[in-house]
Amino acid sequence: MVHYSPRQLLPLAQRTGRWVIKTIKDKPVLYTTNLGSSIRFECEQSQQLIIRVLNNGQPGFPSQMYAWRVDSGEWHRFAASNGSCKITFTNTSRHLVEITTAGNTDMDQVWSGNQGFALAGIDTTAGQLLPAPPRPLVDFIGDSITAGCWVYGKQAALDYRPESNYVGLACDRLGIDGVRIAYSAAGVLRPGTGGVPVAAKFLNHIDATTEWQANHPQLVVVNLGVNDRRFTTAEFFPAYNEFINQVTTTFPKSQVLLLVPFSQTYREEIAKVANIHRVEVIDTTGWCTSYTDGLHPDQQGARTAARQLAQALSDKLRRI
Repeated sequence: MVHYSPRQLLPLAQRTGRWVIKTIKDKPVLYTTNLGSSIRFECEQSQQLIIRVLNNGQPGFPSQMYAWRVDSGEWHRFAASNGSCKITFTNTSRHLVEITTAGNTDMDQVWSGNQGFALAGIDTTAGQLLPAPPRPLVDFIGDSITAGCWVYGKQAALDYRPESNYVGLACDRLGIDGVRIAYSAAGVLRPGTGGVPVAAKFLNHIDATTEWQANHPQLVVVNLGVNDRRFTTAEFFPAYNEFINQVTTTFPKSQVLLLVPFSQTYREEIAKVANIHRVEVIDTTGWCTSYTDGLHPDQQGARTAARQLAQALSDKLRRI
């Protein structure tokens, strides 16, 4: 077997997720706190590969989940509690492999407890792993809806589907690389679960002690506000305005797009902020009509929203 260490995997992963090298449980791992962080690579001259992960979630709660697919086929999922997952290829030609962080719980202390996703390495029977051809790059900043929570039902981790939520499906439709910067329950005023702070603090950090070096996407899509609905407009407007200023400063060469939350929360305030910063606001009225819980799109709702998002982004990507 040929073993690829976390450090060897980092160059394959940095483009499609907020990944860093950390030491967890005395082991070096490829680490992220974001659902939907992916590794996308080509594997050639190998009959099999084994994905090795740490079972790193909060004890007593559902296991963290990962998803994988080969050659853009059907997604498969496995629990981190299994420790590893074996992928067998039908032949030894070159195959495109994608691995995605696909489920955790609100109890996982991702911000200060080192309970993010931890990939320990990949083993292959032979051959080598190669970088996948780069595609247009888009960052998606948001909350649990963007992260991919509660798509299949109401079971934490098990029913999360970042690989097939509205962002994942839109990326497939457009043939783009997407990076999620999104956390459950988070907003510009409300902190997220797992100890995650407000958006202004998580934008440039992967956790409390780990800074993230911003990437260089063609587009940055912001979908925040629904979790701030308990605050007044007088509180929300300046906080959102300040955050969008931070986004445009962090990504000075990227086109920034503001999505109105599917619930239409703070629609007018978001439009005003877009006008101030001379960025485009995307109207999401009617994008999603099918929900798991009245707030999070279910799989049917994710498909309809993905079609709308892909249509909204396609023209922007063509002009870049």
